[in-house]
Amino acid sequence: MPDPATSTSRAKWIRFSVVFLALALLAVDIASAQTTADGPRPPARPFPQSGNMPGKGLLPSGRSRKETDAAVADYYRYWKRRYVVPSSTVPGGYKIDYDGKGSTVSEAIGYGMMISAYMAGEDADAKPLFDGLNAFRKRFPSKIREAFMCWKIPPGESGRRDDSATDGDLDIAFALLLAHAQWGEDSYLQEARALIGEIGRSLVREDHSLRLGDWNEEPGQTRPSDIMPTHFRAFRKATGDELWEKVEAKGLSILSGLQSRHAPRTGLIPDFALLGDAGWRPADPKFLESAHDGEFHYNACRVPWRIGWAAERLDDAASQAVLKPFMEWVVTYHPSPASFVDGFRLDGSEIRGAEPGEACFSSPTGVAAMVTGHQAWLDDAFAFAASRKAVYYQDSVNLLCLLVMSGNAWMP
Repeated sequence: MPDPATSTSRAKWIRFSVVFLALALLAVDIASAQTTADGPRPPARPFPQSGNMPGKGLLPSGRSRKETDAAVADYYRYWKRRYVVPSSTVPGGYKIDYDGKGSTVSEAIGYGMMISAYMAGEDADAKPLFDGLNAFRKRFPSKIREAFMCWKIPPGESGRRDDSATDGDLDIAFALLLAHAQWGEDSYLQEARALIGEIGRSLVREDHSLRLGDWNEEPGQTRPSDIMPTHFRAFRKATGDELWEKVEAKGLSILSGLQSRHAPRTGLIPDFALLGDAGWRPADPKFLESAHDGEFHYNACRVPWRIGWAAERLDDAASQAVLKPFMEWVVTYHPSPASFVDGFRLDGSEIRGAEPGEACFSSPTGVAAMVTGHQAWLDDAFAFAASRKAVYYQDSVNLLCLLVMSGNAWMP
C-alpha cells in the first residue's frame, strides 16, 4: 500500500506542475501575440489604409487612390530625411528638428509619433522611430508634472527643464494608442492610459475646458487648436472615462460660441480664447505669443484640421457645424489655396503683411473642404500640399493633413 504522505506530495507536485505549465503557455501566447519568429509583430494596419477604413468625407479626385497614397508616401520620405535626427543623449532616441539647429518641442515629438505610427508598413523602420521618439519624450519630463513632456529642449539637450504644453501631450497620448493598435504591445496601452489619466487630472478644469499647460493656473484661458475630438473619443474608448465626452462637448461649444459672437460671417477662430462675462472671447494682443493672439494665425490655422478630422472619421455633426460657416466664407472669398493667406482678423480681413503659400493654412482648410462637400478646394489643397516644402511646422502640419485628406488617418 502506497505511503499516504508520499501520495499527497506527489499530488501537490502534479498540481503545481500543471499550474506552472498553464502559466508558461499563457506567457508564450502573450509574447507570440506581440512578436513573430523573426522579431516584432508586423503592423496590423500598414500604410496605406485608405481603402480599408473609409471615412465620411470626399477624397481627392483626378488621380487614382494609388497615386494619392504614393504622394503621401513621397512627402513622408522627404519629411523624415529633413526633420528626424538622432538624440545626442538618449540611446536609440530620436527627435524632430524644430528650428534647423537641433532644438525640439513636445508638439514636434507628438507629431512625429503619430506620423511614424501611421506610416508603418511603408517605412520598415517606423517602429524603431516611434520607440526612439517615445524614449526621448520620457527622458525630458516637465519640471512641474513629470507625466508630461517638457515643452522645449535645446540643441544640446541639456539645461534647465521647462513646463508643458497641452497639445504636445494630447498628441503623444493619442500616438501611444495608435502604436498599441498598430503593433499590439501592451506597454503602449499602459503608457497611454497613465498619461490620459494625468491629462484629465491636471490639464482639464472643472468646467471641462483645457488648460494651456501644467503651468496654467489662471481660469478661463484656452487654446482652441487643443480641441481635438478624435483624441477625446479615443481616450474615452481606451479608459472608459466619461470625462472625455464632457471635454469634447465643452470644446465644441467654445468654438461655436466664438464663431457666433465674434465671427458670425467668417467662422474664423482665434489663436487663444479667454472667458469673459459674456462667454468665451478672442484673447487680447500679446496675451501669450504675439500681437495676433486674438486672430486666426499660426495656432488657430490647425483648427480646421483638428475639427475636420473628427468630421471625417467620426461623422460628427457638431464638428461639421463648426466647419460649415468657415468653409462658406472660404469658397466665397478664397476660391483656391493660391489666394489663402497666412493670417486673418476674425472679420475676414487679411492681417497686414500676410502672404499666400503657407500649407499649414491651406492644408487644414483642405481637410475642412473634404467634409463640407467642396471637391475643387480639396483637390487644389491636396495638390498644393503634396508639392509644398517649407520648414518644420508647416511641413509637419501639412503631412498630417495629407494623411487625413488621403483617408489614411485612421482611429485607434
